[in-house]
Amino acid sequence: MALAGLLLAAAAAAALYGYQLYDYVQHDNEFCLSCHLMVEPYERFARSEHRGLGCKACHQPTPFARAKMALTQIARSPAGLAEHAEVPNERCEACHIKGDPEKWLLISNTVGHRVHLASADPSLRGLKCVECHATSLHEFSPTDQTCAQAGCHEGVKLQLGRMSRLTLHCLVCHDYTKPVARAAPVAGVAGSPTLRPQAPECLSCHAMRRLGRFPADDPHRGVCGACHNPHEQTVPREAVASCATAGCHEQVASITGMHRGLEAGVLQDCVQCHEAHRFGVVSKQQCRACHQPVDGTQFSHTRHGGLECGACHATTPEHGTLAISGPRDCQSCHHGPQAAARCSACHAASEYAARSYPKSQRFLISVGEPRTRTLSFDHRWHGRVACAQCHTDPLTRSAAGLECTACHADHHEPTVSCMACHPRPPSDAHDKDVVHEGCSACHAELPLQGVPRTRTFCLICHQDRVEHYPEGVCTDCHALPGTEGEEARLERRTHEPILGRGGSGDRPGLQAGRSGNRFDRSR
Repeated sequence: MALAGLLLAAAAAAALYGYQLYDYVQHDNEFCLSCHLMVEPYERFARSEHRGLGCKACHQPTPFARAKMALTQIARSPAGLAEHAEVPNERCEACHIKGDPEKWLLISNTVGHRVHLASADPSLRGLKCVECHATSLHEFSPTDQTCAQAGCHEGVKLQLGRMSRLTLHCLVCHDYTKPVARAAPVAGVAGSPTLRPQAPECLSCHAMRRLGRFPADDPHRGVCGACHNPHEQTVPREAVASCATAGCHEQVASITGMHRGLEAGVLQDCVQCHEAHRFGVVSKQQCRACHQPVDGTQFSHTRHGGLECGACHATTPEHGTLAISGPRDCQSCHHGPQAAARCSACHAASEYAARSYPKSQRFLISVGEPRTRTLSFDHRWHGRVACAQCHTDPLTRSAAGLECTACHADHHEPTVSCMACHPRPPSDAHDKDVVHEGCSACHAELPLQGVPRTRTFCLICHQDRVEHYPEGVCTDCHALPGTEGEEARLERRTHEPILGRGGSGDRPGLQAGRSGNRFDRSR
């Protein structure tokens, strides 16, 4: 009985010792440190974010692998660490992806890890966490050479200016750990500006006084990396090429109306017009590089040559769109609070007196749709009208909005010919088929019955007959239709002096050889 008790006690002691030994080997980091080769790696481990974990949390070799390491250590006493247990991604995911978000950094929600671990890129397939995080053994922080050590980015070098002579950690510029939405697609994350350096990162090192003037409404939102690529550019000015290649301004000519029509060489060199980091056009010399001479049809740029273009033209927040900023009428700069003098004090009569401006006027007709006819406005017939009575636009002084009837009452009478006031041929706004029907055929509200049978009236349409008996009167031979459907035709006339000209006549009668009832049309 006593022997049985001793055996039971010995078994219990052995079990307890065995458990303690197992726990020491499996969970106590002191067991790993008992090997002098682990002192330096453990010191790095003690400085890492994983210092509270046991070695077995990551290293879980098979019994065979553990026995092999033990025999190697006893038999050979190596001076360095041999290759030991591999750490698969599943060990990292157990905490960093599936763990408590309050305790562990959810790697899947950071932009850099999302791109590398969830991308469909074949070159990233099978990428292991330790390929980047085991460069500094057991410290887990990526080193300066991390991105190139696995053959991923070994060809990516810094070559922009003085940066090419520095050894910079990738994370100095690239916000690798910036959080992103859990549902954000990988393609969108990879193409977003989150991995491009922004002004705070760049200005933390660069004492660039010019960059201190970044406008508050910068359309590029201070993302320096949108234009500057220190891995591909050697000097800052090469960033100009990024305007058309960074997915921003591929179709430069469509940015604003100001870009349309520019030569290809100008469109490819943005700094010809835009100062670096200012984005707008700030100097009239930049404008005049292309706009010389400046069109002065509505506004005399020559007389205002001492002004900067920006005094009237301003860039809008939409980036680069030039517009007239208001109010910018003449009185804003000239005349002060008092009324302006007569326009002719500055504008010579020769500038406008001889000009005729087209004017579209709508006419109501009794059949069909209303028609629009282009009339002319001649300043010579309106010399007594004050300029400001018509020119009311504050900037261009345009009178385009006024109609003739704004000043002129209906002055048409039944015996008045339209052509007495409107010299343009009616064929401009009518079909030839209706020319001989008379205005009143359609213009019922303007009854015109007395269309004059004069040569001048006929030649309005028949310009090709100007040399056809220039001294004759058309109605001596031709008669206008008397009934609907008839055309102008040759009428029977006698070989006698023209009626109304006297017996001897003011001009000779029809020439010899033209006797008969019909005239020879070939003449």
